[in-house]
Amino acid sequence: MLDWIFEGIVTWVGSIVAQMMDAVSGMFLDALGADMSTLEEYFPFVTKAFTVMQYTAWAVLFLVTVWQLFRVFGGPVTEAENPWTLLARGGLFALLIAYAKPVFLTALDIARAPYTAMMEIPMTAEDFSFAGVEQTLSNGLATVISVASVVGLLLLIILEVSLGWNYFKLLLEAVERYVVVGVLCYTSPLAFSMGASQTTAPVFKSWCRMVGSQLLLMVMNVWFLRGFHSSVGQYIGNGGALSSGHGSIFLWFFCALAFLKVAQKFDGYLSSLGMSVAQTGGSMGMELLMAARVIGGGARSVRSAGGVFGGRAAGASAASSAAGFASGLAARFKGNSYVRDAVVDGGVRMGAGGGIGFVGRAFGGMAARNGASLTGESISSVASRSPDVSGSIAGEIADRSLSNYMPQLEGYQLRDTRIGGGHISTSAVSGDGDTAAVEMFDASRYEKPEGPYTKVTASDGSQWYLMASGEGFKEFYPSSAIRPGAFSPGPGAAVFPERYDGTDFRQVDDGILEASGAGGSSLWYSSAFYEKPDAPHTVVESSDGIAWYAMERNADPPRFEDGGEALAYNQAQFQAFMPGYAGEAPSGFDGSGRNEGRFEVRHEDGSGTMFYDSSRYAAPRGDYRDVEDVNGGRWYAVHGQAAVARRPVYENGKPVYGSGGVKTTSVETVSYGAAPKRFEAPKERGHTDIKPPKRKQ
Repeated sequence: MLDWIFEGIVTWVGSIVAQMMDAVSGMFLDALGADMSTLEEYFPFVTKAFTVMQYTAWAVLFLVTVWQLFRVFGGPVTEAENPWTLLARGGLFALLIAYAKPVFLTALDIARAPYTAMMEIPMTAEDFSFAGVEQTLSNGLATVISVASVVGLLLLIILEVSLGWNYFKLLLEAVERYVVVGVLCYTSPLAFSMGASQTTAPVFKSWCRMVGSQLLLMVMNVWFLRGFHSSVGQYIGNGGALSSGHGSIFLWFFCALAFLKVAQKFDGYLSSLGMSVAQTGGSMGMELLMAARVIGGGARSVRSAGGVFGGRAAGASAASSAAGFASGLAARFKGNSYVRDAVVDGGVRMGAGGGIGFVGRAFGGMAARNGASLTGESISSVASRSPDVSGSIAGEIADRSLSNYMPQLEGYQLRDTRIGGGHISTSAVSGDGDTAAVEMFDASRYEKPEGPYTKVTASDGSQWYLMASGEGFKEFYPSSAIRPGAFSPGPGAAVFPERYDGTDFRQVDDGILEASGAGGSSLWYSSAFYEKPDAPHTVVESSDGIAWYAMERNADPPRFEDGGEALAYNQAQFQAFMPGYAGEAPSGFDGSGRNEGRFEVRHEDGSGTMFYDSSRYAAPRGDYRDVEDVNGGRWYAVHGQAAVARRPVYENGKPVYGSGGVKTTSVETVSYGAAPKRFEAPKERGHTDIKPPKRKQ
């Protein structure tokens, strides 16, 4: 008796699904077509407002042109455009605004040719009714499952509902793509207003790419829908059999379902190829779930209201029991735990088990496939657990949900995301199109990485080591709160709490800071952007975990005056600067190399001593002395012998020639050994691979 009742219910539901599919089958493509007549009849306002769009576009075009012409007065400083070219382009696009709709309809006429041709292709197998699908599925299942009638009926309803659901979603996609083309048509004057200036021209170019991509999608609607119709017709005729002798109802069903899903995601595939398509398709499953939740909430409210009429004591008891049950349930099952359980691979479930858990995971999987996202709490239940109980989350839902757990990734397009116990990996694409491979490791489970890293905080308060590589890696290693421009004394205490001594900072470039204090200034280099330098430095870690190479401050050489009468002054300057120097009394000074960190003193016997700043030069080869100035700076003192050199004779800045060539003269000089090598600036890091840190024992 129960089997007969269940069979009647399943047959009724199957007939309803078939009738709904028959009701909408084939009418969308014929009604929409490849013109704007349907949009104009259903939305007459857009036709009347088109003139307003044109006047708005002319106003925007005028403002853009006037502004660019005004920039011409700034000369080369403003990098202004050629005014004649600007005026010519402005006139051309003003004319295009006037004829915006005819221009767009011309492009639409080009797309109409393949659209109409595919609509007119005769396919006799398409003369079908979806009711035939129901009968063919029933017959096929009867031959496969002959002893379990209930199982066969369940499979029948599941297969048919899945097919109808995805077919209806594809029809909705087709309508949305048609509406997008209509919106592009009736807002086209605004796109033409962006074409006059080189600054705004990329907007117009992007619009042109989107128009071409959307017209292609509209044509592909016919290809996909008629292709599916022909598949259904063939299936009803041969029951899923293939000419090779293989094939079955299940093989056809999965192929048909995959075909519908590919059609729904085709705009995403085109976007991956670089085409500018509008991402259509909404979260229909989530909308239905929300509606069911509202209805369920209303039913609970009715039951609660009924308790009031049962008496005050009964009402209080019901309220207390409900509150206790709700608090216990909330304490055990967090957030969208069933969506999480539906997409996690392995691990321990968060939601209830048994039949309730099965139904919850079924609806959670439906929500995940229709655009639902995981909350930060659900992701935390996987990311913060040990790998043996956490399981892993990957795929599209991981791509769109990770920013809920890691706010630092907000605004990036994420791909190939995988979330596991203590380890998260993804590929982040910035708005500029730069891609970076990002790896994050739980600081409580992993030791500090050997390579560059920064420490980030997740939504649950946990600390993670973030490492990035690829062309866009710099965006993940910021210079903290220190900004370019003038020195800012405020942020230093927060950025470098362990080494802050009143030093002021300013950002020189990406990954380079200038630190200024009482002892002078020096450059600090981020280890994320630069390799370890050879010059003397100390390593300072910022509050976000980035190691900085704090270069030793350069010594400040004394300033010497020119002329013989300044000898006494220069001797006093040198004695005050380097009181511990015990060499011969200097008889001359040369400070021309002061900016390079060196200076020279001469002695009575014609010899000399060259001093090199140890923060800018490596230790020289050969004999030298290590001396210290009054400020604590270290210098390499290299002694040189008196020598005579032949040098060309110049008059008025030109060499003087004699019978034997250029005239020369003997000049007294000092001969030094090999000069010390000057330290090079730190080298920028390349796109190095990420080396995972060691797991804590």
